[in-house]
Amino acid sequence: MPSLIKIITLYFIASIVIFYTHLSYTQENASMWEDVEWQNELCFLRLENFLDLELNIASTQAETSLQAPSTVTVIDRQMIEEYNFPSIASAVETLAGVQVYRTAFKQQVTTVRGVLQDHYANKVLVMINNVPSWHAITGESNLDRVSIHDVERIEVLRGAASVIYGSQAYVGAINIILRQSESQPKAGKFHTSIGNKGAHSVGTHYRYQAENGLSLFAAINEERGKRYRSDFTDEEGIKGIIDDYQDRLNTTVSLDYQEHSFLLNAFQNDEGNFEGATQKFSAGAGNNHDIDGILFGYTFSHHWNKQYYTQLQLFYDWNERNFSRSADDDIRANVLGQRIGGNIRNIISLSDDLEIEIGGDYDLRKSHEYKNVQFSSNTILAENNLSNKSVSEYSGYAQLDWKPSPAWRAVLGSRFTQNELFGENISSRGSLVYTINEKNAIKFIAGQSFRAPSLFELYFITPSQTIFGNENLQPETADTFELGYQHARGYFYLQALTYYSIYKNKIYRIKGDVTLDDRTTLNNVNVYTNGNAFHAKGLELELKYLNPKVANLFLNFDYVYGDDGDKLPGTDHYNFKYVPDFTVSAGIYKNWKDFNISLIGNYVDTTKGTNEKIDDYLSMDLNFAYQHKYRALQFKHVLSINNVSDTLVTMPEYVRRKALNEVPLTGYERSISYSFIVNF
Repeated sequence: MPSLIKIITLYFIASIVIFYTHLSYTQENASMWEDVEWQNELCFLRLENFLDLELNIASTQAETSLQAPSTVTVIDRQMIEEYNFPSIASAVETLAGVQVYRTAFKQQVTTVRGVLQDHYANKVLVMINNVPSWHAITGESNLDRVSIHDVERIEVLRGAASVIYGSQAYVGAINIILRQSESQPKAGKFHTSIGNKGAHSVGTHYRYQAENGLSLFAAINEERGKRYRSDFTDEEGIKGIIDDYQDRLNTTVSLDYQEHSFLLNAFQNDEGNFEGATQKFSAGAGNNHDIDGILFGYTFSHHWNKQYYTQLQLFYDWNERNFSRSADDDIRANVLGQRIGGNIRNIISLSDDLEIEIGGDYDLRKSHEYKNVQFSSNTILAENNLSNKSVSEYSGYAQLDWKPSPAWRAVLGSRFTQNELFGENISSRGSLVYTINEKNAIKFIAGQSFRAPSLFELYFITPSQTIFGNENLQPETADTFELGYQHARGYFYLQALTYYSIYKNKIYRIKGDVTLDDRTTLNNVNVYTNGNAFHAKGLELELKYLNPKVANLFLNFDYVYGDDGDKLPGTDHYNFKYVPDFTVSAGIYKNWKDFNISLIGNYVDTTKGTNEKIDDYLSMDLNFAYQHKYRALQFKHVLSINNVSDTLVTMPEYVRRKALNEVPLTGYERSISYSFIVNF
């Protein structure tokens, strides 16, 4: 179906639902709305509550979206409940400028503004309650190490964020805020689900809030994902079946007492893939890929007086991946790394309209092992030059925040980073905010960001000497200029943003010659290198209509155009070859007393693949929910139909770029599930 027809179809369906819900509302029994003033207040409150959310991702101290010196998007708890998102990944990929891709080897590759990442999602920083987490060796974060049932809100910052967060926040950052229990001292939740394709899940959490400032959140969740079967012909021409899936097990504990906050998160994810060591059944394609991690964080926050605030954070981040390298699964690779570090933030108010923020970060990244092990003989076959490798990095930053008048605000800051391998980096960022009134703001942002090379990119060498890291790699850098506008009126909220970005030194793998320590030269091997600069410009629109008496709607539109400045010599390969020009996500939610319905549509434009074009697609998810109470218990039943039209959903295989032209995204077939939820 042509692109235009698909978009028209989506809007047509949404229009019909809006018309029907409005008609049904006008015909409902008048007794439902006998308290008209209260209902009007409720409608306006939905938007007001959304606008009043204090977000942590844009600055050290929480601010609302309109106040923040950045353009920030938030998915709040109410939106999660309304649209019944099955995971954090499925929620954030409805946002403008955010996609959750996958490669043949790795799922959950979070991508912002079309800047592709090979197998590892190492260009977008992911945090849990502002504690950063990513694999010390390969640099990737995992969105779904926390269940969507345990999330209070998801904060997303797109664009350069290195002045705030240092390395890894190259094109953006995502902050997952855990559930809170502010309205009542004790609360909890139990959820379970069952569906076709072998899916089921179960989980629970408990929230406690005491008057003395003690609060506790504890959760545990297990999910067996849907099984999708695909015919696959590998690079050797061998045909077979691939089982594609995602299984998740996680537990999270958050403890806060006055000025102290503790966080513990542990997870074990298991996913299917089309690639082991390579895209061959003989190299482990089709066998499972295990991802595990433990994150511990401690945060101390203290107001010394009205003028001086300090926040100190310490963290320990342990991550492990284990994947197959042989058809019989007898040979597997284990990738184990850890990060230890911390940061300090100090905010000093020099006057009512001027404050300065000064701080620093330290991060030690260590690779314990990247071993190929044969289990039948208990033999280590290779260590891939990554045993006991490490790199340390420290940085300091300063940021000036000036508010010369109620309407104007200027924020200017820089971060100096010293890395023991690549040396120094200075990234700066400036924001100018003009607040027209309390519900209208214009923001201009100019920022720089960087990403330090991962230990994998620096040191990795296969035993066959076919792939080489490069100790001379320089950091990836980006310069971004943004102009944003935020507007709220009545039931409507609009955020519009246009940007221009320059990306330099992107790290990727090319064919080249390598000289060994013994002066032997190996020709035409894979080696990591920095690429040429390339540019992108884009437009991001986010529109919300929040009127519970009629319906709640959202519409997110993203357009991006990137040039081919990074094209590899002698090839047709460059970053934006594989990125769609535009994407659209839209959703509608309607409630009738105890019943509600939600519909989400995601449209992705056509794009190029390695060998041939990849068609555009429109996928739609439909949810029916019924809620009722029994004494102090609140029950919710949800019937979900994912990918209603059974649309083929694929994306380019842009990493190896050989026989496989495209890979299916998980959820590319229609599926049905039933969820039972108890809030207490």
